[in-house]
Amino acid sequence: MNNDARNNTRLAVIVLLLALIAWYKPGLQQYQYQYLSSLNPEQVQTIVIERQGIESVRLTKQGQHWLMQSPYPLPANPLRVKTVLALAAKRSYSRFDVTDNELKKYALDKPKLSVWLDNNRFDLGSEAPLNGQRYAMNIQDNIHSNKNTVHLINGALYYQLRAPVDSFISPSLLPAEAELEQIQWSAYSLVLKNGQWQLKTSRENADIQPDSVVQLIHNWQSIQASRVETGLKVSPATLTAAQTAGKTITLRYKLNQKPQTVIYHIIQEDSQIKLLRQDLPVAWWITPQQLKQLTEFIPVSKTPESSQ
Repeated sequence: MNNDARNNTRLAVIVLLLALIAWYKPGLQQYQYQYLSSLNPEQVQTIVIERQGIESVRLTKQGQHWLMQSPYPLPANPLRVKTVLALAAKRSYSRFDVTDNELKKYALDKPKLSVWLDNNRFDLGSEAPLNGQRYAMNIQDNIHSNKNTVHLINGALYYQLRAPVDSFISPSLLPAEAELEQIQWSAYSLVLKNGQWQLKTSRENADIQPDSVVQLIHNWQSIQASRVETGLKVSPATLTAAQTAGKTITLRYKLNQKPQTVIYHIIQEDSQIKLLRQDLPVAWWITPQQLKQLTEFIPVSKTPESSQ
């Protein structure tokens, strides 16, 4: 074997050894991330958020969707629910044990925020100095281990969990699984019979195309409000004026085989439209363009883009 062949063989062996060292990393242990809990968020069926000084929120899972039970019986905002469930799998950047007397130091003796995911309780305390992380405890684990283990987790979640109730309500105008059966407003009424939508109107010479009817139904099922507002106070005179002017929309649908009726009052404030539920102090903010899509039969070829 000549010198070039020997050198090539040596180089090949050296490269192989270096590759093996890089792969197996002898003498090094792979770091394992720690988490606030091992709970699987997909299996959670009930969420309770207890918040000092502001309304608590209770949510339950029904099928594939979440429903707020209190303070308002309304579909929940799926994005906000996903944020809450993420608490269970939050990375624990550091953890340490403390005595009962030391809990006050981390605002965990009387936490301002406690989250229940089924029977698992998580308390969030004060913000850690400098790094923006927050002290938290997994109470279930502490009970089993008979000690107080405090974790440091990403602190941004705390403010989302203490956000106004509005943000926990779905911006959709209809529940995700609602089977729409009737829409009634002004001089029009759409009724579903034998799988076909039938239009009734007091307007003469109403030239309405079938595709426009289908599009209007689709708009009710897809348009989302830019904001949900709770605790809205509207005077009886304003509601009476809305009814008198025909600015009321009645929806009838089935949800889980149960008939439901929802009445929206159209309240206009400057350039913003509020669809106020008659039975709840809750309103969905939409644009004039969206209101047009919900109440006018626009030919599909001319349907403006929805501003959702």
